[in-house]
Amino acid sequence: MNFSINREVFLPAIQSVIGAIERRQTLPILSNLLIQVLSNKIIITATDLEIELKNTIYLDNDFESFEFTIPARKTADICKNFEDGCMINFMVTNENVTIAANRSKFTLSILPGIDYPKIDKLDSIHCFTIEQNKIKKIISNVSFAMAQQDVRYYLNGMLFELSKGSITTVTTDGHRLALSETSTDINTEETKQFIIPRKTIIELQKILNDKSDVINIEIDSNHIRFNIDSILLTSKLIDGKFPDYKRVIPLNNDKKVKINRDNLKHALMRSAIISNEKFKGAKFIFTNDLLSIETQNSERENSREELIIDYSYENLSIG
Repeated sequence: MNFSINREVFLPAIQSVIGAIERRQTLPILSNLLIQVLSNKIIITATDLEIELKNTIYLDNDFESFEFTIPARKTADICKNFEDGCMINFMVTNENVTIAANRSKFTLSILPGIDYPKIDKLDSIHCFTIEQNKIKKIISNVSFAMAQQDVRYYLNGMLFELSKGSITTVTTDGHRLALSETSTDINTEETKQFIIPRKTIIELQKILNDKSDVINIEIDSNHIRFNIDSILLTSKLIDGKFPDYKRVIPLNNDKKVKINRDNLKHALMRSAIISNEKFKGAKFIFTNDLLSIETQNSERENSREELIIDYSYENLSIG
């Protein structure tokens, strides 16, 4: 059993799915990629039992159909160090696979493909399409506020809220909250909420691009699936209730500020150099058309930035 494929086709396909594989595994087979050769195409699968990534490559020639699993990171490192544009030949036996290109040859142990765990077929409750650039934007806008390894497990991810004609993404780590919304063709009478794990969001951000190509999203009671070009990402959902974010966002604010976004961003980046290493806090002082940003640290060092703003209310200090 063998097949051949160009390095520039095979390597990016591996790299697009390898993020699903953890470096430490309880089951040896979870350190492997599942390679399925099906006539004129190859399906490469990686999973950690919570998230599954598949990439399909179409070949110029037909090959005998078979499947096997191969060590993920070793294979990626080997292919990465082959010469650009070379053809990679795979020769598979019952116990190992030989990977050869030009005058290089490697033999790796394999495990049976039949033992590789797979996520069951989804019983789709919600199916809809959306442009890649739209979904990427609302994810990127809020991903920074996701919690990481919080005991409140439902915060270690991103809330997807589906309502008629729109999708809202929300994240919070208990100290800050971020929300973003976009319009799309969703036909649902009731508002539905799903919590997508942090790792899934990180892998999704690697795959999505800024094109306006349409992607398909399927959701059932336990899983969500994104069909993006040749890649299929399936993930378990977090079983929990996200906090009522609408109660957190203050309403009827009596003070409004207008400020140049880039100026504020650069001022905060400079201020962060001196801010406390642990808390990274800053003090905002609003006066008539002026914002002062002050930071200090435990070594008694401090900084002050002043920005021209549009503000005409009483003086205010926060932070």
